[in-house]
Amino acid sequence: MGMKIHWAWVVLASSFVTLFVNYSIRIGAYSLLLPKMIEDLQINLTQAGLIRGVYFFAYILFSPLMGWLTDRIGGRWVISFFCLFLGTGTFLMGRASNLHTAILYHGIMGIGAAAIWTPTITLIQKWFGTTRRGMALGILSPSYAMGFGLMGLILPLIIEYESWRMGWFFLGISGWGLVALNGLFLKNSPEEVGLHPWGDAGKTVLPHSPQKVNFRSWDLLRMPSFWLIGISYFFISIAAYMISDFIVVYGVMELKVNHAAASALITMMALSGIVGGMVLMWLSDSIGRKKVLIMIHSLVAVSILWILLAREDLYFLRIGMGGFGFLYGAIWPMYGALTRDFFPEEVAGVAFGMMTIFYGIGAMVNPILAGIIVDLTGSFRWAFGAGILTSLAAGLAAIFLKNPLEQAGH
Repeated sequence: MGMKIHWAWVVLASSFVTLFVNYSIRIGAYSLLLPKMIEDLQINLTQAGLIRGVYFFAYILFSPLMGWLTDRIGGRWVISFFCLFLGTGTFLMGRASNLHTAILYHGIMGIGAAAIWTPTITLIQKWFGTTRRGMALGILSPSYAMGFGLMGLILPLIIEYESWRMGWFFLGISGWGLVALNGLFLKNSPEEVGLHPWGDAGKTVLPHSPQKVNFRSWDLLRMPSFWLIGISYFFISIAAYMISDFIVVYGVMELKVNHAAASALITMMALSGIVGGMVLMWLSDSIGRKKVLIMIHSLVAVSILWILLAREDLYFLRIGMGGFGFLYGAIWPMYGALTRDFFPEEVAGVAFGMMTIFYGIGAMVNPILAGIIVDLTGSFRWAFGAGILTSLAAGLAAIFLKNPLEQAGH
């Protein structure tokens, strides 16, 4: 008899592909297609930031709902259904004719994207045991890095031989494909198919915080750790997207390098992110999420400073983007694992959905803030400087976190 694969790995593989496509759209498409969209639609950077801001406004608005739905009906149905919105909004972006239609279509994308990250992270952590979550999320983390990294190679070719619109069409069709993929291969929980989480075989009760008993969703708001994690999440989303959203525009508009060379910076960021995501998530299983998170935030500030000082020296700029990407690869799954460590299983989806509001506000503020700063000053220098400060602020908030056992006992 051949070796039977635990269904956790099937769920992980399906989730890997889903995040790959989602981040190809979220980061790859916007970052890489934006210079041509600005030119074609005749908009400025503040207006371009508004398009992105509406995406994250929709993301914020719908994330708590997605977390609640995931806890009630399961991640399988939530992810599968809302991938329709992701694919449709992305495809329609290729038909945007002005600022208003671009805002509308990007907002539809944001609704779909809200059903990807929170439900996927919640689902994965149900399928893997307590001591295996960092490993599982570490394996998952290259998915989004590979997504926008590959787009750094593919989309410049599509732009050169077709147009930026064709890039959106291509990714929109990919988004529709996720509906069938997740509908077929995701399962809501191990118990649904008579299994234990992988790594917890034979255990009937998952070890967790004593707070699990009679814990209600609104109890989260009375926990200092909820606000500290949320504030940290808010600040790092500003810092991280300041670079990932605008590094290509920065290269093309300010450094005057060609589009292909600027796009390669995204690929460099992604390649190092594949390694960094796995290494740092596995490290967090050993020495703790808090220590690794503080280290990441401190070094993100250093890497942004390096990028600023490198200016048009592409060699040093690539090194800076490599360092930034190594850290970036672990940021988002780290918050997923951190949330699951601190809050009980029965409210995990709601907790991460509510936590995502902080992330979404930061991601929404970032492009508008960056656009205004750059339009006023004519340079990305001050916008990237804001990224350094917000990264340090994110690390400072994390310093005050107590570990889950200390929290349970206070």
